Amino acid sequence: MKPGFRTFLLGLLTGCVACGAEQTLQLGRIMFVGDSITHGFGTSSYRWPLHKILVDNGVQFVAVGVTQDNLRPQTGTPAGTKYAGVPFNNRHSAMSSERAYEVAGRMNHSGRLGNSNIYDWLGLDTSYTGKFRIDAATEMPDVFVLLIGTNDTFSDYGRRGGFGLEHFYAEVKHNLLSPGGDMDTIVAAMRQANPAARILLLSIPTWHDVATPHSHAPADYVALNKLNAALAAWAADKNLEWVDVNRGLVDVTRADKPGVAEPQFFSPRDGLHPTDQGDMLVAAEVARALGVGGRTVGLERKPMADFPCEGNRRNHIPLEEWRALETQNGLTVAVKAPCVGNGAVDGWSSSPAMRLCVCRPDLEICGILTMTESDIRWNENTVLYCGDMSKNAENLQVAWVPGNEVENRSQGFYVWLGERLIGEALPSMPQSANCWVNGALLTMPGAKGAGESPLRAAAGAWAPPL
Repeated sequence: MKPGFRTFLLGLLTGCVACGAEQTLQLGRIMFVGDSITHGFGTSSYRWPLHKILVDNGVQFVAVGVTQDNLRPQTGTPAGTKYAGVPFNNRHSAMSSERAYEVAGRMNHSGRLGNSNIYDWLGLDTSYTGKFRIDAATEMPDVFVLLIGTNDTFSDYGRRGGFGLEHFYAEVKHNLLSPGGDMDTIVAAMRQANPAARILLLSIPTWHDVATPHSHAPADYVALNKLNAALAAWAADKNLEWVDVNRGLVDVTRADKPGVAEPQFFSPRDGLHPTDQGDMLVAAEVARALGVGGRTVGLERKPMADFPCEGNRRNHIPLEEWRALETQNGLTVAVKAPCVGNGAVDGWSSSPAMRLCVCRPDLEICGILTMTESDIRWNENTVLYCGDMSKNAENLQVAWVPGNEVENRSQGFYVWLGERLIGEALPSMPQSANCWVNGALLTMPGAKGAGESPLRAAAGAWAPPL
């Protein structure tokens, strides 16, 4: 059993960690180590949505590190920004373009972070001129979250000499994973500094297919998949906690480039840095590895079985049957574990195999959640999550949540897959022929056992149970 899951179980046994109860899950001090994907490049990075997940679940934690900013402050989340009353301190140990060999101290590329490396950051070697380091007495991390390797692969080898990453795969793997290599050195420093610390190793995120000079040949994606498999095996051998951050990000329909990312999850400029949606999905996987439940958006968790309204034979819940619906408290609709399509047996279909319409025309609240064989979408065109939906075993839940400026929570629709938030403050759409229902309507033309996927609704906005 993973340490994070043990901690989570302990939290459940000692008290509620999800709905404003006394805080019980203690992660302590967390250091995020990495490059611009951790630092933030056009977004706040996954650290901001992770902060919100931890706060929602009543987790005790503090981020520590040698720097405190985002690469682009005008688009990042400034230090001190509060969510549910808890300030985001924006501390980390990451920098744009950082390589694993720089963090390890094997060589320096351009003086980033003052020529410092992880031995200096952790106070293990004070000979570096930059002297970027934490206070070892008060800031020694209890948890390290390491996401490094994108620049070692994409920037250094992805396009070198006209060859792709596949051509240099053996060299990259050697530099990163050989005994005494860059990853080995980084982890050794972490364990020297705090032998009891948890170390999470995150997979190297994939890229989406954009125009040159950032485009990649199919072999590059194959090479990245091989490298992540090698990283996962290495993590298991080193007793690290492996986190596949590409879960939900990959466009499974692209047989020509297996492993390529869904474009909406990564920057259209470089195809490399996650968007806010991509960061949210990454943060959910990190939280899962830490043993923390999904986001509640400040809402109480309520099981689907307790929702009073159930769809009729057509899985339709008329508005008048939504008992005591008080709009100031929101509304919630849930669908039990739908499986749609056949897993591309006859090719991936982009037609909706499940459509959930939620509409209150009098309040201008209207939204459509669709599931195809390969993804989940909002209002037809906004992709929230990718995967083989014929194998889905998690419920879907949609809540319309009123805004709360004090809590820093935006008004809109929120969508969960299982207990993991995959859609935040999603906009309403004008009522149209695509969403004519006044109430909630579920249609599942491509579902397996559609009769086993009932529609239920409740007054008020609720988060799904753990």
